[in-house]
Amino acid sequence: FIALEEVIAVHLDKLFPGMEVLEHHTFRVTRNEDLEVEEDDAENLLQALEKELLRRRFGPPVRLEVTTDINPNIKALLIRELGVEESEVYSVPAPLDLRGLSAISNIDRADLHYPKHVPHTSRYLNESETSKAANVFAAMRRRDILLHHPYDSFSTSVQAFLEQAAADPKVQAIKQTLYRTSGDSP
Repeated sequence: FIALEEVIAVHLDKLFPGMEVLEHHTFRVTRNEDLEVEEDDAENLLQALEKELLRRRFGPPVRLEVTTDINPNIKALLIRELGVEESEVYSVPAPLDLRGLSAISNIDRADLHYPKHVPHTSRYLNESETSKAANVFAAMRRRDILLHHPYDSFSTSVQAFLEQAAADPKVQAIKQTLYRTSGDSP
């Protein structure tokens, strides 16, 4: 594949006709994405949200990523002009944004994909003698159980644990911390 920044770099003479391009560097700026919307006036909430989203495009930078081969003078210029601290600058030895590569996984060719992964049930949660779900509480009383997702089945471990806890009258509360690791996380 060819990164968009490489295509642009090859055609800089067309983007800047009549100018001599001495050097080029790739960098990426991450801006503050906090939304600050007053929720008092529900009628204007949509307008306020739209205005805030536009403002966010020009919000203060919170991170500057540069390639490791950047000219120190150019790096200093970016730091000064963007108003970032040195601690907010990250030198990256690879392409700065690989999100576009996820589209490759959507190519409809089975020969380019690994076989679909089927998670297994931990042997400590597997009651092979019966077809009913394992008693997660009993299994945990017998021993500690280390699960590694996605290799260990979520439905026969965490989901079963939550379902059994919700149905158990002795359970007073279920508390958990949920983390989203990406935009398409459940």
